[in-house]
Amino acid sequence: MVTQLQLLNWILENKDFSFIIKEDISKDYFPNFSAEFDFIQKHYKEYGQVPDKLTFVNAFPDFEITTVTESLPYLLNELYQEKNENYLVKTFNKVKDLLVAGKTDEALDLFSKSSENITSNKRLEAVNILKDDSRYDTYLDKCTNFSKYYLSTGFPEIDDALGGGIDRVNSYFVISARPGVGKTLVLIKFAAAAVKAGLKVGLYEGEMSVDKIAGRYDSMISHISNGSITHGNIEIANQYKTYLDELKNSEGEFYVLTRDMVGSNKVTVDTLEAFIEKYNLDVLLVDQVSLLDVHGRAKSYEAAELISKELKSLQTRKQIPLVVASQQNRKAVEEDKTIGVENLALSDRIGQDASEIISLTKNEDILKIDIIKARDGAKKYSFKYEINFDKGSFVYIADGNSAPKQTEPEDDYVRDESGEIVF
Repeated sequence: MVTQLQLLNWILENKDFSFIIKEDISKDYFPNFSAEFDFIQKHYKEYGQVPDKLTFVNAFPDFEITTVTESLPYLLNELYQEKNENYLVKTFNKVKDLLVAGKTDEALDLFSKSSENITSNKRLEAVNILKDDSRYDTYLDKCTNFSKYYLSTGFPEIDDALGGGIDRVNSYFVISARPGVGKTLVLIKFAAAAVKAGLKVGLYEGEMSVDKIAGRYDSMISHISNGSITHGNIEIANQYKTYLDELKNSEGEFYVLTRDMVGSNKVTVDTLEAFIEKYNLDVLLVDQVSLLDVHGRAKSYEAAELISKELKSLQTRKQIPLVVASQQNRKAVEEDKTIGVENLALSDRIGQDASEIISLTKNEDILKIDIIKARDGAKKYSFKYEINFDKGSFVYIADGNSAPKQTEPEDDYVRDESGEIVF
């Protein structure tokens, strides 16, 4: 309250309202003197100047006119702090009332959102990009230390199209496909590339067990049949044990979190933030964003939009790559048809929030990956791979008619009686 009084007196004494405009300060910062602030602002807008003290006191005879000796930067910092204190007091009182009323979920929701409304002490400062050439240093650093800025997807062709891969600071990357196409396997391939780079990788898995994820990772790295690992084929025991012993020498780390590992069995974006913090993750992957929970009650579309918004906020705060798998909607997809943002489930919000989106479609043993959104552009938008889900292999096909560009060990497909690949 004291700071509000001092700033209003500073404005009247110096007849200067410009900092209010420059710093985008509203009457919300002056809850104890909102009428006085409104009066000064209206006078300034109508007459182009701050009212003199006599005019002001005539309108507010009980207002205390004082001499202010503190600097304007100090007063502004105090104003921001005072606003935060007032906001937190009101929030905590509301949280207390909700808890007393037995509305725990609503109390948690209100408390978790409170950080978004905290005012930064930073003053509004733009950058004149015509005069500031500091970005040249970043450019030089990228020339010599490229991996510091980009993380491989595990697909060299897609890395090239994206200008280097996944941005290690600003990427909210979405993998979209219908069920059974291979979202999880592509997600694991992203994880393997990050582990190879020596990073701490975290995967939240909403459906499968840790052993199933680990088995798919093992098959992708070793090319040992996933069917043999899953069903306990004794013939691969020595090969599998040798691989696992070598795996312990990996430079990176790969942590998998499943729903049953969370005490409440309710996994929210806050849970993911705790996952990042506890294991100091460099990359976070989320399998099935639609399976995340929200605090409180919300309609399905509202919950989905809130989750995407919170994920984007999480990525911005933590400044690590966030890669999520999301369902496509049920609209029929023709063979070789490029999927657009409109085909994504919850597309309005995810399409807006995501920095990159790739879609997956599958025709028998050919996986097609389309880049449908790339913030920094892309040189090629469509890629095809011969896939073997059992051994986790992806062989790039240069075009629809040519032989594979790169080779991998010959794979034996494991299928059931209907011809479907056994996972």
